[in-house]
Amino acid sequence: MIFLPLHTRRLVIQVCCGLKAGPHQKSVNLEMSRPSSNLAEFREAFSKAKHIAVITGAGVSAESGVPTFRGAGGYWRKWQAQHLATPEAFARNPSRVWEFYHYRREVMMTKSPNPAHVAIAECESRLRKQGRKVVVITQNIDELHRKAGTRNLFEIHGSLFRTRCTTCSSVKENYKSPVCPALEGKG
Repeated sequence: MIFLPLHTRRLVIQVCCGLKAGPHQKSVNLEMSRPSSNLAEFREAFSKAKHIAVITGAGVSAESGVPTFRGAGGYWRKWQAQHLATPEAFARNPSRVWEFYHYRREVMMTKSPNPAHVAIAECESRLRKQGRKVVVITQNIDELHRKAGTRNLFEIHGSLFRTRCTTCSSVKENYKSPVCPALEGKG
């Protein structure tokens, strides 16, 4: 049995299945049998599936040379990356957080999708032509799935290249380097 936070369960159900939890439901249990390593069983289930979710995280982009938060490259200067990537860190020191993200954007501009990104995009395309619904859900903010050609993509943590104004909440795509003149030479 997998227990996820209620808002996550609802989101996964809505995205993957097109279903919505009832307004009076306090919890949704996603029952799963014990994981199997039987490839024949997987192929059979996959061949019948009409709705498919591919869920990825840092591991899929590591092959492209993208540093992970918790790996050897998990520090930026002297700070832990996971401590800088929070609204609280931004509230305490917005300049430091902007410099951190500027550094990450500069790194990402040099990266390309790897064979895993391409395979996922090609699989999505093939299955879509068969009338099957595929969604790629990623924690990554590097846009490598998008660059590889994935069309139905849900980036749960957003993108390094979409910024939101903290005053008016306007979201803009921005691939300029640096994002603003104050970040020139920083990172």
